[in-house]
Amino acid sequence: MRAYTRPMRISGMGGEAEQVSALEALPLKAGSEGQFSERWLQMLIQGNPTLLPVDQIEPALVPLVPVCTELPIPSGFVDNLMLTTDGGIVLVETKLWRNPEARREVVGQVLDYAKDLSRWTYSELQRAIRIAAKDPQLDLFRRVAGPDAAPEAEGKFIDAVSRNLRLGRFLLIIAGDGIQESAEHLTDFLQRHVGLHFTLALVEISFWRAPDTGDVFVQPKVVARTLQIERAVVRLEEGVAMTPTRLTPAPSTAKPTSISAEGFYDALRLASPGLPERLQAFLTEAEALGVYADIQRGMTLKWKGPGDRVFRLGHIGSDGRLATDYAHWDAKAVGRIDLSHAYQAKLASAVPGASIRETPNPVGWRMVIGTENPSLALLLDHGDAWLAAIMDYIAGLERALASPETV
Repeated sequence: MRAYTRPMRISGMGGEAEQVSALEALPLKAGSEGQFSERWLQMLIQGNPTLLPVDQIEPALVPLVPVCTELPIPSGFVDNLMLTTDGGIVLVETKLWRNPEARREVVGQVLDYAKDLSRWTYSELQRAIRIAAKDPQLDLFRRVAGPDAAPEAEGKFIDAVSRNLRLGRFLLIIAGDGIQESAEHLTDFLQRHVGLHFTLALVEISFWRAPDTGDVFVQPKVVARTLQIERAVVRLEEGVAMTPTRLTPAPSTAKPTSISAEGFYDALRLASPGLPERLQAFLTEAEALGVYADIQRGMTLKWKGPGDRVFRLGHIGSDGRLATDYAHWDAKAVGRIDLSHAYQAKLASAVPGASIRETPNPVGWRMVIGTENPSLALLLDHGDAWLAAIMDYIAGLERALASPETV
């Protein structure tokens, strides 16, 4: 059961006049009239997009830029439309979650919105936004990127938005009061939209008021989110795709996908076709060492050691290059930056043309080829040596952490 307990406020904390008082719950109201209504929540989110815990759902889709409310589409009106400067698309529906009928209705509604949006071009999206914003001259790129954005960035933005529209790659958020549904109960709805690459998240937002001052406290909470949509098996008749005849779950060995991961791999593919598949094969081998990937806008390779200490092994940017200096911060925290330096040096010795660029601060030492971070493609050409360097580094960390002298 997911439920909020009543928050407590402490005033004068630690002093003689310290007082603890309970806050009062403020339930959200249906409709569009008055304070604490669905419409009020819609406008609150539009003016304060950080109320949505998007960093816990799709880390690549922050920060959000509010674009418009009440976006007109064939199946209705999207409450809140937000984008990111690199073309990510977020749809928000603010609703109460009072009974099973309302739940089915709102989930079906937001998925229909996504289906409609996936049929649009960039120009059609911009036209609808102009209608919602009541601004016939609105330029979507400038609205999101700002008036000082470089002109050459516009093409990339339009391409990214167009690609996300075509793939149905959206973050769909249902935000409101009383949301207690689990993602498992949404399967029937998700199966009807297997052609889209969306993430669906349920965000409960509760409101609490201090009885003496009237100040209102907002408490967002991610109740559920989808990770992987079941795949459709499409029947072909005389070269024409027919309605999916059955649905099968993705193979059990498949990794959960996300918009953040798809966007990162798309960027790698643009840098070098085939690179995502090579990286995924490398990660499969590295898993045996306890190495895993944390994907946000880029990918950070990490290893979790004893006591749940996490050590970074490097950061792969969307440009397809590896920054090795990330490893030094964690090694320094346990007093063994010599181990991360040795890891970096061993890797550099295995890659032709690589060297270590030393800085006055040893935390900044990094592996380079010429003046740039090494390309991921080149490192994967020497994947066995990279795995060996990681293995030695992990072994050294395990010995160091077992020592009582280690901080």
